[in-house]
Amino acid sequence: MRVLHTADWHLGQTFYQYDRYEEHQHFLNWLLQTIEQERIDVLLISGDIFDVSNPAVASVRQFYHFLREILQRFPELQVIATAGNHDSPVRLEMPVPFLEGSHIHLIGSVKRSGEGAAIDYRSLIIPLYKPQTTTVEAYCLSVPFLRLGDYPKAEGNGMDYAKGVSQFYQEITKEAQEMLKPHQALIAMGHLHASGAEISEEDTAERAIVGGVEAISAGQFPEALQYVALGHIHKAQRLAGKDFIRYSGSPLPLSFAERRYSHQVVCFEIEDGKVSDIRTLNVPLHRRVLSIPETHRPIEEVLAALGDLPERGQQEDTAPYLEVKVLLTEPLPDLKTQIIKAVEGKAVRLSRIDVQYKWAIDSEEGEPQREIQLEELSPQQVLKGVYEKTYNEEMPTFYEALVEEVLQELEAQQNNA
Repeated sequence: MRVLHTADWHLGQTFYQYDRYEEHQHFLNWLLQTIEQERIDVLLISGDIFDVSNPAVASVRQFYHFLREILQRFPELQVIATAGNHDSPVRLEMPVPFLEGSHIHLIGSVKRSGEGAAIDYRSLIIPLYKPQTTTVEAYCLSVPFLRLGDYPKAEGNGMDYAKGVSQFYQEITKEAQEMLKPHQALIAMGHLHASGAEISEEDTAERAIVGGVEAISAGQFPEALQYVALGHIHKAQRLAGKDFIRYSGSPLPLSFAERRYSHQVVCFEIEDGKVSDIRTLNVPLHRRVLSIPETHRPIEEVLAALGDLPERGQQEDTAPYLEVKVLLTEPLPDLKTQIIKAVEGKAVRLSRIDVQYKWAIDSEEGEPQREIQLEELSPQQVLKGVYEKTYNEEMPTFYEALVEEVLQELEAQQNNA
């Protein structure tokens, strides 16, 4: 059995003022081709299929068209897609009634049933069948992004999100082991921020989900799991050096900080109850992201570098997004005008001008100070800044969890509207 693990598509993302529909379609077409060429039997999509909880109609149609292509071209392909923190659980599960009888499973939320509204772990445990048979080769724990209250409230957990998530995986694994027979493998999915995961220092997109208290370690995943397919962190990587616990990473660079990331999917095989041959496939980028210069430089050097860019020509449809990095000693009113003029006729899409200031302090050069854009900040970061400015002290950490709870409640209300 051949499995492909991907995540963090973020369909519908707008890269500054530019729509990315064409880029996402290029990836989806490549993915369909790869499924055929690699003879994939199971496709795992570990969350953040959409960029926002209320995606545009075009993005939803793009995803549904992809599912239709799967049904028509690969009717035996087993697909499991789980919700990430960007996805609306309700919206993701909307087409479920139309998919009954197929091998496509859309898992948006954690269900509860029975006495005391216990967590229905069985609804998240999906059998994976050997190709062209009804023999179960493995079970997949299809865990979506766990919101506050989705995890079991054991004694001593309280508001500890990480402990709750860890206990969730322990309990669902125990439930699955009761179903497991010899020579059957056990794999899991997840959308979370694991401690020790590497991201670029410049990256502001991969923010903490639940007030910075959500990170769990690789050691908290049960030993019975033979592969853990993770989403949320956009940089593809193994977790804690373990080959079988992986972030597939995003198939497209979602910010300029991700320009050096390797964008890929992960493939592996399951046979006789064992996971083997874990390998990666690079995703061909339809449009790159480019920073000129690589580090902030004075305006004269920046304009010279922009002048060396290739002229617009036949490759205009794939021209990279451009971030211009400028180092100033004082505000320059016509900075944007100068840069727009410099890139006129060049084969790039000007997306962002990133400015840093270098101030002289007591005749000595000070450290550069970067202009922070509001869209780079999470609500929690804005609140912390306001709190520290108002009270001249650090904001207590428990406020972050409370703010996150309010934000999730507002999101839930929006999703149910």
